[in-house]
Amino acid sequence: MYETILELPLFKGIGEEQLSYMLEKTGFDFLKFNDRESIYLAGEKVKGIDFILDGKVINRYAIKNSDINVLEIMGKGSILGANNLYGMITHYLADSLSIGKVSVMRVDKAQYMSILQIHPIFILNFVNYLSAAAQRNAEILIEREVSGISRDLKILGLSLTSRMAERIMIEGSDESFAEYCGVSLPHFREWKKEESANGRIKIEGNIIILK
Repeated sequence: MYETILELPLFKGIGEEQLSYMLEKTGFDFLKFNDRESIYLAGEKVKGIDFILDGKVINRYAIKNSDINVLEIMGKGSILGANNLYGMITHYLADSLSIGKVSVMRVDKAQYMSILQIHPIFILNFVNYLSAAAQRNAEILIEREVSGISRDLKILGLSLTSRMAERIMIEGSDESFAEYCGVSLPHFREWKKEESANGRIKIEGNIIILK
């Protein structure tokens, strides 16, 4: 377990002795979830950070006034809640659901504040993590490699999800996608057919998997 925790982004650069000291002083919670158990619901207040120690979690971001959902699958080593621990938006934006059995280490906000004061490396790790998340949106918006529908869906999918996501998907009806992208339904369906044939996207029912 120590090896797993030491590989987590917010604990990089510390040793086993420091980790052992923290575990004794802070008393982290270690939680287990069975398949398809709710970990968090969108709108719940973020009271701490969850670290996935084993298993996979799916986050579902529902787009308002639409049947479109953005989905991301997070695996071992991923983090839940860090982006919204502070700031103007301090609630979860997605429903989080376990896939199979999942083990999580939970650190509440007060505990994490005390950790940040133990050593400068913790502050540096946290700042690096938040900076990477903040820069992601700008990076996507200024990229000009794709245009039209491809660009719209890429911005939609990547701006909501984490760099640590193992898979990113967008779920919804063709009608909703066409409306979102501002194109006709036949035009969207032709785009989907061409992109799928060229291997740039994968289609599973009403889900578009972004490569």
